[in-house]
Amino acid sequence: MRTSTHGRWPLALGALLLLGCGREGLMVTGRDTRTGVMVPAAARTAVLSEMRTMLGSINGVLAAHTRGDTAGIRAAALASGKAAAADPALEQLLPVAWLQLAMSTHHQFDDLAAAVSQPRGADSVTARLARLTGNCVACHAAYRLEVRQ
Repeated sequence: MRTSTHGRWPLALGALLLLGCGREGLMVTGRDTRTGVMVPAAARTAVLSEMRTMLGSINGVLAAHTRGDTAGIRAAALASGKAAAADPALEQLLPVAWLQLAMSTHHQFDDLAAAVSQPRGADSVTARLARLTGNCVACHAAYRLEVRQ
């Protein structure tokens, strides 16, 4: 049986996302050259929780998309929209470039939720997810969280 390219991309995306989650100190290719961001333990926990919520939203969007469930796509996307962004106190601890990526990602979740009922054309759910997860990949490639003692 032949598997289409479109059928394999969710598996590849999941593998890429899992490579960066919860493994801040590990690099396959050697020395970790990402920028270390020093935060209190509670802030690290909050950031990691937010990232897990985003990953859950991506999974929810994909699952709903396979069923053709636009309401499910919308609900999953909104769970990681701007309303789910970190509190301002936490934002004070993070670099500006990180915050720009994060806010862009939250906005893209909101945009996906708003657009899901519109005619998709070339800007499909999968195309939007590819752009959105590009932010995740860029952030995980650039930063690692370190606990400030």
